[in-house]
Amino acid sequence: MGDFLDPSALTRVDNPFDAMLFLIQHGGWVVLVITTMWGIWIGWLEYIRNRYDASVEFALLAIDIPKNNEQSPKAVEHIFSHFTGIQKHGTLYERYVKGYNQQGFSLEIVSIEGYIQFLIRTPKEFRDLVEAATYAQYPDAEITEVEDYIDSMPKPLELPHKDYDLYGTEFKLERKDVYPIKTYPQWEHPLTQTFLDPMASLLEIMSRFGPGEQLWLQIVIAPIDPEWRKRGIALIRKLIGKKSESKGTDWFYFPREVSRGLTESITSSIIPPSEGQRPEKKEREWPSLMQHLSPDERATVEAIGYKIAKIGFLSKIRMVYYARKEVMQKSKGVNAIVGAIKQFNTLDLNAFKVDKKSRTKVYYVRVKNRLLWRQRRILWGYRYRSLKRGRNRYVLNTEELASIFHFPVMTVRAPLVQKAQTKKSEPPSKLPIEHFFNTPEPVSVGSGVQTAEERGTPPANLPFA
Repeated sequence: MGDFLDPSALTRVDNPFDAMLFLIQHGGWVVLVITTMWGIWIGWLEYIRNRYDASVEFALLAIDIPKNNEQSPKAVEHIFSHFTGIQKHGTLYERYVKGYNQQGFSLEIVSIEGYIQFLIRTPKEFRDLVEAATYAQYPDAEITEVEDYIDSMPKPLELPHKDYDLYGTEFKLERKDVYPIKTYPQWEHPLTQTFLDPMASLLEIMSRFGPGEQLWLQIVIAPIDPEWRKRGIALIRKLIGKKSESKGTDWFYFPREVSRGLTESITSSIIPPSEGQRPEKKEREWPSLMQHLSPDERATVEAIGYKIAKIGFLSKIRMVYYARKEVMQKSKGVNAIVGAIKQFNTLDLNAFKVDKKSRTKVYYVRVKNRLLWRQRRILWGYRYRSLKRGRNRYVLNTEELASIFHFPVMTVRAPLVQKAQTKKSEPPSKLPIEHFFNTPEPVSVGSGVQTAEERGTPPANLPFA
């Protein structure tokens, strides 16, 4: 018992193995058991969630919008708001036995040898939701289920390929995700109401790819609870000089409150309240510093408040440039696309940048093996449209998502974007069809049919073969 309470007993141990045995015998086995059980629990959750994800059937929908589209990205923002209808927490049995995992969508813009297509990958059970949300904003759209283009590509374990090369990366945010990026209202001129579509440069670059080249841009999203707003509220309070209410994120808050309550109960049972009670010290509430902020600081606070006021999605953005080795041009397939994504950057709020730890570019040590591992990892995450695989996840609200992924307006002149060729129309409302096929009396059509004698013979000079 003395050795258990006396840490100096470790000084009599000669080697690390004896020290480990000593710790296990004197209570260390408790930590070992807890750690082992925790590892088994995490492994079980990972197994059942992967099994659940593998059981979900998906549909890849190609969406074509008429070329005379006049809808702004606001319409796509409404579509994303509609997508939150799939949010489900699941019961304890569903989460910890069946492995229920919140499903989401994959928004994709792909260029296959210069031909551009907008795609949405959705669980099949939510296909009607996607179509209804799209038709509500774009009644003339054409939505078609297509085969997954990724199936014709090599699988991750088939890399490296003798004929093709691959470059891929994830994009991360420069600052905390409660800071907004540049959104589509900032591309609209306040006086002329002219909208300079940021999609124009991205589609122009995508249309320049030739035979043997492909570019894939993927935005994986899943609805989340509005709890993420608390981080934005805490940051706003910090910026304006008010005390942050962070009880929900303080891990020691509950134990501290329980201990304080027990202490007060014991004290009040021994000492009369009149003798042991001290006047409570009220913390001084400092006034807000909002009126003392500079214009830039005030604009930052307003921008954060504007972002957290809208619906948010847990998001991840990837890009993959896949091309034959003899035609691959990273200056076109990588640098140009990264530049197009950086249109949404602002120096005072937030910005996208390439994640150096996920991009398929390495230096110095074991270059070949590390490069292959990164290529397989990015292709694996892209193929399965995974939010878990990879490095960076962050919250983007509906306005930010609609700025990055929306259908081009009619002023965008990207010729190889797949568009609906015809405009659907409805029959005239006054078309007399009520009794067209249900006449009270039989109609005689014999008098209206000409016989061969009545039609006559063909002209004699008709040029037969």
